[in-house]
Amino acid sequence: MIDSIREDLKVYVRARYPVLYLVSGEEERVARMLRGIGADLQKKVYFWTCSAGFEGASIKDDLLEGPKPMFASPVDFGESSARSAGTKTPAGALDFVLNSAERALFVLQDFHAFLDDPVVVRRLRDVILNLKKSFKTLFLVSPVLKVPEEVERDVTVVDIPLPDEKELQVLLRSFLDSVRADGRITVSDDKDLFERVARAALGLAESQATNVFARAAVNDRKFSAEDLPLILAEKKQVLRKTGILEFFEHAESLTSVGGLDTLKRWLASRKDAFSDRARAYGLPQPKGLLLLGVQGCGKSLSAKAIAATWKLPLLRLDVGSLFSSYIGASEANMRKAILTAEGLAPVVLWLDEIEKGFAGMKGGGNADAGASMRVFSTFLTWMQEKTKPVFVIATANRIADLPPELLRKGRFDEIFFIDLPSAKEREEIFKIHIGKRKRDPAKYDLKGLASAAVDFNGAEVEEAIVAAMYRGFSEEREFAMPDVLGAVKETVPLAATMAEEIAALRQWARGRARQAGG
Repeated sequence: MIDSIREDLKVYVRARYPVLYLVSGEEERVARMLRGIGADLQKKVYFWTCSAGFEGASIKDDLLEGPKPMFASPVDFGESSARSAGTKTPAGALDFVLNSAERALFVLQDFHAFLDDPVVVRRLRDVILNLKKSFKTLFLVSPVLKVPEEVERDVTVVDIPLPDEKELQVLLRSFLDSVRADGRITVSDDKDLFERVARAALGLAESQATNVFARAAVNDRKFSAEDLPLILAEKKQVLRKTGILEFFEHAESLTSVGGLDTLKRWLASRKDAFSDRARAYGLPQPKGLLLLGVQGCGKSLSAKAIAATWKLPLLRLDVGSLFSSYIGASEANMRKAILTAEGLAPVVLWLDEIEKGFAGMKGGGNADAGASMRVFSTFLTWMQEKTKPVFVIATANRIADLPPELLRKGRFDEIFFIDLPSAKEREEIFKIHIGKRKRDPAKYDLKGLASAAVDFNGAEVEEAIVAAMYRGFSEEREFAMPDVLGAVKETVPLAATMAEEIAALRQWARGRARQAGG
């Protein structure tokens, strides 16, 4: 992947694109790539930070001869000791780019912090006009995307993805070669070690992967497949720090889901959908599912079970956490979540109760200055165009709150409606939950329980079992049929308290969504 991006950047440079904005937090990795591009194109590469200026830049030698532009005064053209110091300010940095006689690449790191200053933006516009008539290219490298409206037509944004499996294998091989040479670390001779470790490390930045490899090696003075749990733990830690994505543990399987036979058959036919064999057969990668239905009927459980059945990591995206009060931060958070999910691919991305996250869309997104509209548009475009194996599962309880654009064909592979379980399905759900509590379901009249629990959803069936167990526990005996029946009788099901809403949901789903049961 990074090789493809490197070639694209070389084309942009040769085509004299004035400003390339690289979105990445991996400065060292990006710097190494840009140095390679400079070498290939026989161009100097200058790197700038606000703390050091243009390190190594020979301002005196590299500036154009003749009169300097009127606004170039902040740059110190004097003694060599002041050469870098004179470019520490953003204005000074832009002046250096403007006045340089070099056919060079100029890399400004973390320059987004200064793009709220109208003077800096005006200076950047002046530089862009100059760049269009030169053989110089300006790179902005930052983990945050912030493009002022004044220059957005002249700035090309390129997202730098996290290292792919091939890059991580190269990184791992280099690391293991170094520890072998040290002689104090024992490295397993497992021939599949590189592939398994690199696959487990997907989603980590280069520096994070290097750190966790080193930690695994020094932990017990050996490196083997037994270190995989440690690598996965590091990934969870990384995701936790984002505050947007959560690495969700899942021990469920589709056998833990009662009913929903149509959905299960659909999933079974696609269990190898992300394999190379499926690509060779000519099948496209599946995009995702929208699970719409009554609360407590197994939508969230199904999302967990799908990931477990397909043996894929499960990421939960909290849509509400994407939104920020800072201009542009909400869209940046969505882009970051997408890039992280793609870095971990193949993966299942779960958006629970998606209608709540995009609630502002019903009013056109005006309540938050259009942030919800822009975030939603970013998500929809990615859903339509994504090529990475990220299977999206969105769950929703209220169809009236869903933006109609989300339901358009092509966003999801299928929309399933999960209704209240039938009598047969309730019987299966009672059996599952009794078995989970390490009791023999055969000792209970499952048909009688299913018949008594008319219109109960799966969550209410589970709560009836738990309530019966508490009753038996308090009386220091095993819970029995009368305890469960008593708990069922005392429960007012959601189907009664929300009868109108459920009826409207069923009416909408008729002819618009597939029934998950049956």
